[in-house]
Amino acid sequence: MKKYVAGAIFLVSVLLGVMIGLEFHIDRSSPASVFTSYLAASNSLTTALDNSAKLNKLLISVKKEYETLDSATKLHNHGVQDLQKELLILEKEAGLTPAAGEGISITINYDPNLPLIPGLTYVDEAVQLQMVINELQSVGAAAISINNERLITTSSIRSVNGLTTRSGPFTGVVQVNGEPVAAPYVIKVIGSIASINNLIVAEGLKDQFAILDQSFKVKIYRSPDFLRLPAYTGTLPGQYSTEVGM
Repeated sequence: MKKYVAGAIFLVSVLLGVMIGLEFHIDRSSPASVFTSYLAASNSLTTALDNSAKLNKLLISVKKEYETLDSATKLHNHGVQDLQKELLILEKEAGLTPAAGEGISITINYDPNLPLIPGLTYVDEAVQLQMVINELQSVGAAAISINNERLITTSSIRSVNGLTTRSGPFTGVVQVNGEPVAAPYVIKVIGSIASINNLIVAEGLKDQFAILDQSFKVKIYRSPDFLRLPAYTGTLPGQYSTEVGM
């Protein structure tokens, strides 16, 4: 019995000691300061958590925007590459880039060894050249040049009289793309060798030119000794024009 009473007294003494210690450490002059600090800390924590959630949402939104822009950029780059490829193809087809490949060269020149037609006073060489070009284009020529002047859809071949003192029927000056060219006229054409040869034979082009005292010599170029044609460097249609608003 005495043992239990002694234990109870010891427990009460410990509790009293703790209470007295708390009494000495509590600042009773500012009871609200502790509570205010607690509220401030609680509010700061709540605000931080709230801001963290907002920042997380913002981060997710920015990430989605980045992914959208990245996807759009890739599509844009692919689009630009496709347009560049298409532009190169169009420039090639338009004759704005150098060309090389299998084909034939035709050299046309006055031949004094051929009998001249009595009474022949003038030969329009530009008309002759244009006739040959039209025939070559009809068999699908990929690229054509005359004396290294590349021909495009708007190229011109014309005779200009009175610019030479030569006598005889070949007294004109031929202009190709506005540039003067003189005989011998070398026509280079890239395309099917078989088709071009068949055309020359079927149309009797060699005989047609022989009648007018002109030689018509053909040379074949096969791989790897390709024909090489320069790019067109003249003025393009609409190069100096501007669009007028309606």
